[in-house]
Amino acid sequence: GSWSSGSTGIATINSSTGVISGVGAGTATMTYTKTGTGGCSNATATRTVTVTAAPSAGTLSGTQAICVGGSSTFSSTVGGGSWSSGSTGIATINSSTGAISGVSAGTATMTYTATGTGGCSNATATRTVTVTAAPVGGSISSAATECFGENSATLTLSGETGSITKWQYSTDNWSTPVDITNTTNTQAYSNLTATTKYRAVIQSGVCAATNSTDITITVYDVIVPGIIEW
Repeated sequence: GSWSSGSTGIATINSSTGVISGVGAGTATMTYTKTGTGGCSNATATRTVTVTAAPSAGTLSGTQAICVGGSSTFSSTVGGGSWSSGSTGIATINSSTGAISGVSAGTATMTYTATGTGGCSNATATRTVTVTAAPVGGSISSAATECFGENSATLTLSGETGSITKWQYSTDNWSTPVDITNTTNTQAYSNLTATTKYRAVIQSGVCAATNSTDITITVYDVIVPGIIEW
């Protein structure tokens, strides 16, 4: 006998072997025909095949850089799936909403799974999130007392975690800090004429910047001896 498909836009069938190939979602009727002989009519039998569209996990989006303790939300262009984290010690994700929470520094892969039906396999898509530890400001050594206009030294920052983005100084107890273009661990001063505070600003990834402890260089006026008249 031979096979034929009633809906080749849904499924085709090899006329001799009966091998079926799914084309589009829907149901197709397959007919097997046995040719009649000696004036007998052909004999037929039918069987349906249902073709299910393969699932899609869609296109993923969402902020991929957060701080420890920070959050983000991933989403997909296709709804109805579920989220999972490949490294819950770095970041967790809500299985239904895609809400992410940073746990510790590192990179975690988030997987979105759309469940397959009708014999189709699940579809998955992945997106990474990088979690950065908050910066540590460190401390500067060391405070000093200097004479008016006749002073110089180099301050050194230690114990910081993150990147130094700049230094700052102030002569009004940080009411109006002044930026210094310097990304190294040392900062020189010289010929100060007023008591001055110094600090460094530290940044780590997308985390909020933090300041080092500040240091005060106390400047005393020059003592001018008076004239004693007799």
